[in-house]
Amino acid sequence: MRTTGQDDPEAVLRIAGRFRIGDRATAAVELRAGHINDSYVVSTVNGNRFLLQRINGYVFPNPARVMANIVRITRHLERKLGAGSGRRRLTLVPAANGEMWFETTAQDRRADWWRMYELIENTTTVLRASTPEQVFLVAQAFGRFETQFVDLPPPPLHETIPGFHDTPNRIETLDRALSAAAASPAGNHRRRRAIAEIRSIAAHRELAGRLSAGTAHQLPRRIVHNDCKISNILFDRATGEALCVVDLDTTMPGLAAHDFGDMVRSMSHRAEEDARDTTGARVDPELFAALAQGYLDGASSLTEAERRSLVDGALVLTLEQAVRFLTDHLDGDVYFRVERPDQNLDRCRVQLALLESLLARDTDLRGIVGGPTTT
Repeated sequence: MRTTGQDDPEAVLRIAGRFRIGDRATAAVELRAGHINDSYVVSTVNGNRFLLQRINGYVFPNPARVMANIVRITRHLERKLGAGSGRRRLTLVPAANGEMWFETTAQDRRADWWRMYELIENTTTVLRASTPEQVFLVAQAFGRFETQFVDLPPPPLHETIPGFHDTPNRIETLDRALSAAAASPAGNHRRRRAIAEIRSIAAHRELAGRLSAGTAHQLPRRIVHNDCKISNILFDRATGEALCVVDLDTTMPGLAAHDFGDMVRSMSHRAEEDARDTTGARVDPELFAALAQGYLDGASSLTEAERRSLVDGALVLTLEQAVRFLTDHLDGDVYFRVERPDQNLDRCRVQLALLESLLARDTDLRGIVGGPTTT
């Protein structure tokens, strides 16, 4: 949900001034690449730059838990990576009140929670992988990210979105959205435009439970990122090195198969996420192999049971994301940011086309993942 301040640069600058940035904030430029939070690059009078973000209170109804996790995550990485590692991890900027966030007040709606990071200069992000080498680096970075939290001291991180990868429950939520859509003319219109996608998801419902019995299959719960797409990696602008994992809001306990599956659904093909033509939404064996090799190289502590679950993760997460996009389409686009009508429906269609391709190559993909690791 969009909130007050996005069209008022002066208000954003006043919020920036609530953080210990050392100088007067003089400019704020909104970044619109993400689906969820509002983000601004803030510049100061002396040329220093920071990333200011407003946490989406609709998606994250308990921002205190989000920030408690991020404080622990960033401090753990600082200890783990040591001195001189500032370009390889996010660093929070304290607010003037000493907290690691600033909360605004409001009389007629929920308060806004803001945080600020030091901007990692001379880096870039990309929206879609272009080469197997790039896919390898991203998967390796996310695998290493998981490995770095094997020794995170207790207690466990909070679940910032409970049931985030409870795929059977996601489908039940879709069922409720379908019922709600039938109760209004606008909802019925959205539902009629998605008849083929509704039927496709119904045909694959049995896939949803493959990871639900994870403990029965001896799959350990780890600290995982839960949003493993290439746009959540900062690359060194000069060398192309995958430097830093970003967007930590959903980093919490989960399964390795969740992260691997998220990478497959977003990086193993050559289609845009919201492509109107789904021809390119086919798994590319070369990209998949690079992804598997990079992830297995980075996630060096995986068990054999976890390795066997990875392709199931690809199937489940691709189905789950299709369900989430379709649900948001039916609900009127209240969760994911959209720039045009039917964008969430197009996103759903891409995921469903990819799912069919993954199922067609299931045996080959399991052979790739089951091959020897590079570690």
